[in-house]
Amino acid sequence: MKLILVRHAETEWNLEGIIQGHSDSSLTCRGLRETSVLLAAFSASEYQIERVYASPLGRAWQMGQSLAEHFRCSLTAEPALKEQAFGQFEGMPLELLRQKHPNDSNALFRLDAEYCPPGGESLAHASQRVMRFLQNLEDTSSHQQTICIVSHGHVSQGTLAILKEGTVNSFPRYA
Repeated sequence: MKLILVRHAETEWNLEGIIQGHSDSSLTCRGLRETSVLLAAFSASEYQIERVYASPLGRAWQMGQSLAEHFRCSLTAEPALKEQAFGQFEGMPLELLRQKHPNDSNALFRLDAEYCPPGGESLAHASQRVMRFLQNLEDTSSHQQTICIVSHGHVSQGTLAILKEGTVNSFPRYA
């Protein structure tokens, strides 16, 4: 199985520096252009995607829909691909988190994959959720298939760290 990992395009909250997690915000005009640029890059390549799996959160789902339409393939909503739940920090400007809770901010985004924000989940837990899905996908897919996964930034950092280095702890390298 060939796997293509895609992060959703820019959202309003990305632009404003607001922590999203399981909360959602709309794609910006730039985000819509990013989607078009990605589709153009795929058109210029030899990739032929047979299936798309996307997080059901709107920002990823919208990109998944565009990819599935482009490749004329199936699109499946997969809850395991959701972003890490940031709990009480969702909806908070990142700069405010850094000012009011610098230790939490550093642990969450730079230092500690095991850190669990209040009411949320750790990056280690979220990344393992994605890894279980990918393992199941590998067990049930043809080796010739090319599958596209549309997910989110932080959980993708953890997942890439596991896939490339065998440990989620090196997640900051994949920002």
